[in-house]
Amino acid sequence: MEIFLYVLLLLVAIFISNLINRFVPFVSVPLIQIGLGVLIALFPLSLNLKLNPELFLVMFIAPLLYNDGRRTDKQALWHLRSAILVLALGLVFITVLVIGYFVHWMIPTIPLAAAFALAAALAPTDAVAVSSLSGRINLPKRIMHLLEGEALMNDASGLVAFQFAIAAMVTGAFSLFNASYSFVIIAIGGILVGIVITYLKIKIIKWVRSLGMEDVTFHMLIQILTPFLIYLAAEELHVSGILAVVAAGIMDSMQRKKTDPQLVRLNMVSQSTWSVILFVLNGLVFLILGTQLPSIMQAVWNDSGISNLQVFTYIILITVALILLRFIWVYSFWLANWRKKQLGGQNVGKPRIRSAILTSLSGVRGAVTLASSLSIPFVLADGSAFPQRALIISIASGVILCSLLIATFILPLLAKSDDKTADDRVERAIRIKILRNVIRELHEQITPENKAATEIVVEDYRRRIYDLQQNNTSLNRRVSKEERDKRLELIDWQRENTQRMTDNGEISAAVSYRYQHYLNLLAGALKNRFRFRVKTTLKFLKRILRFILHPKNWQETKSKAKNLKSEQEGIFQEIQRVRVSNEELVVQRLKDELKPENESWLAPLITEHIIALKRANSERKPFTTRGKFEQKKREVQQAGFQAERDEIQQFYEAGKMSRDLVRELRQNINMLETYLSEEELA
Repeated sequence: MEIFLYVLLLLVAIFISNLINRFVPFVSVPLIQIGLGVLIALFPLSLNLKLNPELFLVMFIAPLLYNDGRRTDKQALWHLRSAILVLALGLVFITVLVIGYFVHWMIPTIPLAAAFALAAALAPTDAVAVSSLSGRINLPKRIMHLLEGEALMNDASGLVAFQFAIAAMVTGAFSLFNASYSFVIIAIGGILVGIVITYLKIKIIKWVRSLGMEDVTFHMLIQILTPFLIYLAAEELHVSGILAVVAAGIMDSMQRKKTDPQLVRLNMVSQSTWSVILFVLNGLVFLILGTQLPSIMQAVWNDSGISNLQVFTYIILITVALILLRFIWVYSFWLANWRKKQLGGQNVGKPRIRSAILTSLSGVRGAVTLASSLSIPFVLADGSAFPQRALIISIASGVILCSLLIATFILPLLAKSDDKTADDRVERAIRIKILRNVIRELHEQITPENKAATEIVVEDYRRRIYDLQQNNTSLNRRVSKEERDKRLELIDWQRENTQRMTDNGEISAAVSYRYQHYLNLLAGALKNRFRFRVKTTLKFLKRILRFILHPKNWQETKSKAKNLKSEQEGIFQEIQRVRVSNEELVVQRLKDELKPENESWLAPLITEHIIALKRANSERKPFTTRGKFEQKKREVQQAGFQAERDEIQQFYEAGKMSRDLVRELRQNINMLETYLSEEELA
């Protein structure tokens, strides 16, 4: 029961991490999950999870790498094969040598063989971490393909180097020839095992289908079991299980590309099933990593012989050394390749230092590094304790965190594209696609009761799509500071006009208060203050809790509202009068300020308020005849806003939107939602 509760707690933490990311999108989900993992580890639970490195690799890394192999762009992988091999093989072994000697020089208490083991654990970049961060960083496609290919291939070289370094440390013996020979056998053997087992699987599936067994559940079970069986088979044969599952994933994707109408349904179910599995596994990898950090750091923290400041210094210096070595290696290779092409008569551009910096900072370490370091034995062959084992594991964990922090906060700033025209075109296409998806979703939710209201809301979305298609600049730009200040000024105009109407007795003080409150909501949404978002969320949660905890009071409130129609009628008419007056004032003043230099952003603002004025005039109907319809309309609008948010999140997680665009679109939705509070005033 305790294990079940622990797993359940981890699954809840995955949900919470994605919820937190909606409010703080500038922090990557892996970092949030590591933080939640640390909190879980600090809980006073009776169950203490001890990570088994071998079990961790087969349960999490094998299926994740198998899926990465299925999704990898094979053409890009082949086109960049030389660059990938230089990183996956050359850089790994250079890292082991250079960083190994550097660690031994900096920390003499760590023997040279143990320093090589630490360097080997840090050498491979992690495919899981790279794929988790790729969707949030706007890296050039060539660099992204290079990173993905490197992360798929360098695990084998890193693990082999790690195993031989540990063997040298434990036994005191090392043979370069044996190490090189073993690496070739392990790598090629792993690839062959993956290809052979996948080929046999395809033949078995074809035979089963020839017998008339087209059951989707049966075939899905085979797909889910494939990476585990291939990894275990490869490890049993003492070859690379990681390269085996990667090769199997690539071969499986080639098979899926063959045209076969009978496979369409299976592929659809496969995509849905794998998306859920990968979502959970990715989250669990970083959560489990987080749960291990407190126990890892505690051993070093409590060691009086090691200063905590020294440990942090070691982590920073090793991280910097890894980045510098990676930069020198990458840029030197690109420069040599450029000179070779120049001598061959090819006119190609000189490699950019910025691209080399992006590639260097993208070397994220993750679960493979942690699993390797945790597999360091406790004792040597002579029975003595492995020297500085806790410090080595702490340094490896610290470098993982540093690489994630760099990729989360520094890399996005350097990866911003300079091609504004292309960015605007892509951004416009994304906005249109989001709105079209929302229309499709609203149509799927149509019922006889909300059909009329849905059609009106859908028409609003169609108008927004038309505006984006027809106007490539004004409606598709980000809101400038000048325009934002002007919108806040418009709110001040409306406040003054509302107060003037109150002083003249045109509206009551109660209506004036309610409308001023609405204007304050508009200003808060426009400024996009964090306090406003928290306040809105708390208000929503308060209503939900009220409905759950006090359903009778909720029903009584609804009954009272039905009996206040006559009173509401007068309030509604006053509010509509304020709206019309305010919109007329705003339109007139904006027209007076319209000039050629501000026309690009002021003209759309005038159009927006002209539409609002027409709407206010058209809605001056008796409250009793429009109450039900408006309620349905608000429900459909809220459903549309939620659908928009879901679409934005999906595009963001797929790596098709930047954080800045996500923030802007969410801010726009907040503004539109605040406009809806205008209806609630009645």
